[in-house]
Amino acid sequence: NLLICAPTGAGKTNIAMMAVLKELKEHMYGGMLIDKTWKIIYVAPMKALAGEVVEKFSQRLRHTGVLVRECTGDMQLTKTEIMDTNMIVTTPEKWDAITRKANSIINQVKLLILDEVHLLNDERGPVIECLVAR
Repeated sequence: NLLICAPTGAGKTNIAMMAVLKELKEHMYGGMLIDKTWKIIYVAPMKALAGEVVEKFSQRLRHTGVLVRECTGDMQLTKTEIMDTNMIVTTPEKWDAITRKANSIINQVKLLILDEVHLLNDERGPVIECLVAR
């Protein structure tokens, strides 16, 4: 577990990328993905930021074969798309809805990144608290 508290522009996204690369290394051999049954979940505080995160991480991970997709209220993924996606960028409310289902993918999650965790002290705090507890 790691908690990063730093001002805007200090490099928190780069630290998240390092965590993603560390996890990715566990599923690669010879520069190729050998196992695609794992998930990395990036919980962004709002839909607008989720799109930016997908764009940034997709660009940085384009040579690895990792598929990054957005799953928010506006961007739905089918079950097949969820299963094919390695890194899902979502909002707290959407991830809460996904993980409440009986056939949840939660057992496949190897890394959970919570962006803007200070929202615990906000009206959305209980949702984020539930996500961490699961």
